[in-house]
Amino acid sequence: MPTMTDLDDIRERTVSATEYVESMDGKEGDMFREAYRQYRLDPATVEELRPLADDIVVVVISAKWCKDCRNAVPVLRHLEETLGIEVRVFGNVKTAPLDPDHQWKVPPSPPEMEDWGVTRIPWIVLFDRQGNRLGTIVERPAVMPTLEAEILHLLKG
Repeated sequence: MPTMTDLDDIRERTVSATEYVESMDGKEGDMFREAYRQYRLDPATVEELRPLADDIVVVVISAKWCKDCRNAVPVLRHLEETLGIEVRVFGNVKTAPLDPDHQWKVPPSPPEMEDWGVTRIPWIVLFDRQGNRLGTIVERPAVMPTLEAEILHLLKG
């Protein structure tokens, strides 16, 4: 992944977590919205994240068919709404099952799928406001018990 990422370009090609979840129709949309309704952010973690919230941009690569995305994106929506963290979602991800040389169909999947070496989704990248990558979470938290705690862990890292 390049050192600097053009966040303005990413903003033009993505939607917020709220827009992503609310624009989904059918059963998948219902499952994302239900996960959002049921999830409660950890208050202590939220308070630790509060002073860092304005300094980061979270970019997530997601798909409505992805179970781990259904767990992660609603949490990111809560962080977006509660702390004002800027969350940008690439949501039109498609696999390329008939192409032995590519895991993802680009397009409609964003070129970042290949540029960033995405192997599984959700692929969550934390950036500072200048576009420097601060960390990546693949599929689910690897170290901490919740996504918000994992984000805090990476930011404090």
